[in-house]
Amino acid sequence: MSTTKRTFNIGEISYINCEIFNYPLEKLLLNKDLFSSLETKLEVNLVKDTPSKLNNLFMTGEIDLAPISAYAYLSMKDNCDLIKRVSISSFGAVKSVLFFSELSFQDLKKLQESEAKGNREIDAQESLLEIFVSEESASSVALLKILLAEKYHLKINEIKFTQFTGTGLGLRNKLLIGDKALKEDKNNYKYVYDLGLEWFEMTNGLPMVFGVWALKTAYFSKHQEIKTCVQDLIILAKTMGLNEDFNKILEKVEKEKEIEKKILLEYYKSLNYDLTEDHLKALSLYENYLKKWELI
Repeated sequence: MSTTKRTFNIGEISYINCEIFNYPLEKLLLNKDLFSSLETKLEVNLVKDTPSKLNNLFMTGEIDLAPISAYAYLSMKDNCDLIKRVSISSFGAVKSVLFFSELSFQDLKKLQESEAKGNREIDAQESLLEIFVSEESASSVALLKILLAEKYHLKINEIKFTQFTGTGLGLRNKLLIGDKALKEDKNNYKYVYDLGLEWFEMTNGLPMVFGVWALKTAYFSKHQEIKTCVQDLIILAKTMGLNEDFNKILEKVEKEKEIEKKILLEYYKSLNYDLTEDHLKALSLYENYLKKWELI
């Protein structure tokens, strides 16, 4: 019986937290017999990009399987399926989703209240109510807005959120994610908020799910054999990345990103790659907040 042929695109994020998947995946895909048992011949391509761009490519169907933000998943969950047992999360501080500011969240609240009362003495500081956010992650930006509204009681509809590219050098406040957040000099700012920790405290110990692995329902609902195969592939990559490939990943990242191994070890210890009932509960709560504040 002849086999059909299909190009299969897998998204890859070149962030340190995703190297747990990237390194073993690239190694596994070198095996030309990996999908030999399937009736459909798969030609696998890895598509590397930022989280926000991969979200869009996944949404438009240009990518079949990808690590996407929790925000993106919840925006289109009726059209995609989660890969079981896999996420990019943290129980507490995540170390790579950080808000840097010259004022505390409480100070921002007072500043907003002063402006509401028409206090013109704070004119010189009014720009602090413009918050600069990374263009690379809609999920983290939405999380920041939820925390500002729910935990610190700011009126987020009265705050200007401005996207920026790069590291935001010279900005008085900014949200950085990923490698840029890890490498930013925290001594340059009076206040540094870890949004993973902020969420953990606000939700009484729930993890913050920053990303999930997902595949498009439309195609895979008709090709269960392929769905099972690629699900197993991602779970295997996770297992390898956290075990036999871990030291190789450390060496690779240390060399490429120029970050000390000690810092990398601490970072990876802060991350959680599971998807349990607690993670799903946290995702549901995050979705409720997104809807409450009309962010989704």
